[in-house]
Parts: sequence; structure tokens; C-alpha cells
Amino acid sequence: MERITGKKSFLLVNQDEHVPNIIHRTNGTITAVKGSTALMVSAYKDYRGQRAIRIIAVVNRHQTTPLYCVFCCTGEASQVTPATVLAHSVHYGYPYVAADILCFEHPGCNVTHVTVATPIENLDPLNLPFLSVQNREVEEVEEVEEFPFYLTVCMSSMFGDYNNVLQFVQTMEFYKLLGVPRVVLYLTSCGPDLEKVLQYYTEEGTLEVIDWPIDHFLKPATGWELEELEGDIHLNGQLTIMNECIYRNMYRSRYVLLADVEQLLVPVAHNSLRPLMEGLQGQHPDAAVFLMETHLFPATAGKAGLSAQSRALGVNLLDYVYREPLEEDDFRSHKMVVNPRKVLQTAIFEVTQSYGDTVRVPFDLCKIMQVTEAPRENWTKDQLVLDRSLWKFRDYLVPTVDEILQKLGFYKHLFEHLVL
Repeated sequence: MERITGKKSFLLVNQDEHVPNIIHRTNGTITAVKGSTALMVSAYKDYRGQRAIRIIAVVNRHQTTPLYCVFCCTGEASQVTPATVLAHSVHYGYPYVAADILCFEHPGCNVTHVTVATPIENLDPLNLPFLSVQNREVEEVEEVEEFPFYLTVCMSSMFGDYNNVLQFVQTMEFYKLLGVPRVVLYLTSCGPDLEKVLQYYTEEGTLEVIDWPIDHFLKPATGWELEELEGDIHLNGQLTIMNECIYRNMYRSRYVLLADVEQLLVPVAHNSLRPLMEGLQGQHPDAAVFLMETHLFPATAGKAGLSAQSRALGVNLLDYVYREPLEEDDFRSHKMVVNPRKVLQTAIFEVTQSYGDTVRVPFDLCKIMQVTEAPRENWTKDQLVLDRSLWKFRDYLVPTVDEILQKLGFYKHLFEHLVL
């Protein structure tokens, strides 16, 4: 992991929304760069270090094509500079990898939109799809205390017609109970029942759904190792998603939690996340990254059967109270809470470039709970560890989740289905 020195932080202020009439703005979340293998996702002005326009992208690490940055400047004609492509070091063997494309604007440009092109396009701005440059106007300050959100959860992509309604509702309500006002989800596909749930939370204002049609451009793998799975990019482009979500929320949120859809950050010693993070930050003032241990709760270990929520579609998190033991020499997987203003690049289990320290948080303070199929079929309850950390929240979760499921009509739907 690379630690980069730097102390500055910035606060987002009002942005000039002027849009030049001469350019074509891309409407999609992912945009192909014609004449190359690169895909553009989003563009952000980065005031740290080299002060560049940073385009979150996907590139083929085996096929390099010279790329150029084309700027649209307020009140000026477009400018062109060579692009610097930084392919991330973590790729798990797949040919396509998360990347940053750095574009260095000319002095006085005041860029509002940017795109990437190859010489085949003749760099004609009228024929290029432009990205709006986000985070353009910021005020440099020594310390930022107030943000629109204290902590934002960035979920990795949802794909494969995912339809685990109960677990997703429990997760959303649990985070709301912990004081999380915003969850960001990157959606490739989901089942019809979960689509209704996503719409509910989007209208409520607690969920931001980002369209993620990576399967329209590449063949995404649904797992980890290239030797075991065919595909162009690891796990539906999760590495790109995590980096994009950090920059998207850099000036909107004090902290960002990077976790998968099926994972839950459970505090053990606190009832909400603010005192947890304030305590950790107070003990480690130079920290930019807090690693939370992931603990597996095997689905084959039996269920507690706590509520009538088992009638709903999906996993009931409250049913799983046995976790796998971790020996001293065992590999420990982590998910992260980060200060987004101090992160340059991240991988899945650790931040690879940052301006601050990394802290491993003791699992008796908080943990990542993940319900999963046991990797070994011979787990018994005697071999597992009884862990009811989530149960102290059940008096709130059970009636709240039941109410939402009933409001969305799932109990009636399931009853009718069973009758048929």
C-alpha cells in the first residue's frame, strides 16, 4: 500500500452549471472511447497532488492506445493535451482493469466538460461524447467538519437478477438505525421484487441507484479467479465501482463505507456509527482508512427462526448467529471505512494509494457480517462461535422490516403464491 504525504482537504461549494451548446454530453454511466479498448465512467477535478481532471475508467492492460484529453473550457474553444493512463495494479489476472485517466488542463481553461479520444477521431469536439467534470468548485480548508452526509455506504454492484428482498430491506433499515442517511448502489440487474424495493428506498431518499451496464461492453466475471471463470473483468467491474463511489462522494460525505451487497457493518460496542468513527478517528488522527474484519456466518449452521419475516423472499440475517472461528494464522478479509478526501486508489481489501494511515479495527469493536455457504461441509455448531451481535438491534428491526414488507405487498404476494 502506498502512503502519500499531504494535509489538505476541500469543501464542495456551488458549481457553475453552464453547459456549452457545442458539445454532446454522454447520457450513459459507461462510455466507450472509439478507436480504443478504454471505457470512460465519470470525471472529477482532483485538487490534490498533481491537480488534474481524473477520469474513472476501465482499460485493457494488454492493449495500449495513445489517448488524448479534449477539454471544453468556459468561454473558450476546446483544448487538447496527451492523457496519462494509470492502470490499477490489482486486476486478479483479468485483461480489463480499473484505471485513472489523468488530464492536465491548460492554465485559465476553467474546464467544465472533458472527454478522451484517439487520433482516429481527428479530435473533433463535435463528434465526441463529453463527461461533465464533477467536484469543480471547491473551497480549500484545513479541516472539514460538516458535510451533507456523515457516512455513506457504497455497495458493490448488484447483478444476476439478485432478488434477496428480505436481507436487502434488513440491511437498509439497519443502516438507517445506525445513522446512515445515504446508500449508493450500482445496479446491473435485479429481480422484479427487489426492483420494487429499490424504487421504494429511492423515493424515500435514502438510496441512490447508479446504472451500471458493464455487461453491454464487456463479459464480466461473476467471481474471482480468471483460471476458474471466463470473463473480461473481475467481479462485474467491482474495482472500478469502488473507486468511482469514493470520488462521487468525496465532498458529500465525511466517511465512506465500501462493502458488498450481502455484507453488513455491525458495531459491537456502540449503537450507532458516529460515536464509533469519532472514537477511532480521535485515537488515530492521521488515519485515512479503517479496516473492518469480515466474519462469515455459514448458512449451513442452522437458523434461529426469530420472526415471521422468514415468509418473505430472501435471507433473514437475524437467523444466523454462528460465525466461523479465525485462527491466529488465518487470512483475514476486510472491508473499509475511508476518508474519501485522503484516498487516491483503492482495491477491494485495502486502499492502495492514500494520504493517510491505515488502522485495523479490533473485531470486538465492530465487524463485517457476511452470511455465506460454508466453505467446508462439515461445520457443526460446536466448531463455530455463537455471535448474537445483531440481536441487540432486533427489537427495532423486526417490526420495522415487517411493516415495510407489508407496505410493499410481499406477504400477500407470497401467500397467494403458496396457495397456488
